[in-house]
Amino acid sequence: MTGCQLLLRVLQAIRYPRQATRCLLPATRYTLCAALFLLIMACSPKLPVPDRPAGEYIWPPPPETPRIKWLTQWSHSQDFKKIKTIDVMIREAKLDILFRPNGVVADEAGNVYVADSQLHKVFVFDVEKQTLRFLGEKTLDIPVGLAMDNKRGILFVSDSSRDKVYCLDKNTGRVVMSLMPTGKFDNPSGLVYDDERERLYASNTRNHIVRVFDRNGQPLFTIGKKGTDDGEFNAPTYLALDRSGNLYVVDTFNCRVQVFAPDGTFVRKFGRIGDTPGSLARPAGIGVDSDGNVYVADTAFDNFQIFNDKGRLLLWVGKAGTGAGEFSAPTGMYIDRKDRIYVTDTFNRRVQVFQYLRETKS
Repeated sequence: MTGCQLLLRVLQAIRYPRQATRCLLPATRYTLCAALFLLIMACSPKLPVPDRPAGEYIWPPPPETPRIKWLTQWSHSQDFKKIKTIDVMIREAKLDILFRPNGVVADEAGNVYVADSQLHKVFVFDVEKQTLRFLGEKTLDIPVGLAMDNKRGILFVSDSSRDKVYCLDKNTGRVVMSLMPTGKFDNPSGLVYDDERERLYASNTRNHIVRVFDRNGQPLFTIGKKGTDDGEFNAPTYLALDRSGNLYVVDTFNCRVQVFAPDGTFVRKFGRIGDTPGSLARPAGIGVDSDGNVYVADTAFDNFQIFNDKGRLLLWVGKAGTGAGEFSAPTGMYIDRKDRIYVTDTFNRRVQVFQYLRETKS
């Protein structure tokens, strides 16, 4: 009998003591609990994420003025440190841990939503309550991008397998509606919602366009077509907005970022293919901070780079690894109103959180 098979017998003995007497030797409840604790530890999966590091992590390092600070990381329910009873430990014998985190977004209450493309659901890290819950478990297949309508409490989720964008109640996970525009919605990926204008932008990756919807899911217009000229795309993916409502599009296979006005008019572009700082190789998640600096994650470089609004490189953060500020395929990104930077560290199976440190005016 394996350890995990014995664990099942122990659980049966606690829950169904009469039925279990034939398959488990008599033992006291205290002995069973002690055995249960040891077996849970033995059968729990090995976590691929490192221990929380001690000390402070900032970029750039001294003596330069710091601009980015590492805050924390999340991967599973045990990241929220609480005293656990034996009943809680029993429920957590099968640990829920991120497997392939992709898109990420936060709501105004500070809850962080992470699309897991492999586990077919959205992880919700409730930072205030120190709990973890899930959305879309019976609805989603391959969730990729996320966006939040804070006014109505709606979470938008792109499903690249089902070629839909689902609109979920952020609290219950109930499907409010789904977006399937006229013509094939082929491989939707990145999403961003404009709260002020009440419109949703969605990358239609295989069709090489960005679709724009109103708050009720009605199509408004599209941006782009396949190509390499200004305003054209080759597999657009992740999206972000700045404080003025300008749209930033990661033009993945053209290895650049393009910027559009709220009405879809091309404004500017930056980026070039390469393997040196300031260039892009496999650009992914994107975000814009309160000062208009643009952050671009790159899965080839295992870092994210920070550019000014003209596209000039200011700083890069990260390298390959498992420590704080290190990455293995950083993919999704979101920057909230408090300039907290959320990055899905896909192959390390976690979300890392950073803080942009604004320059204080004397």
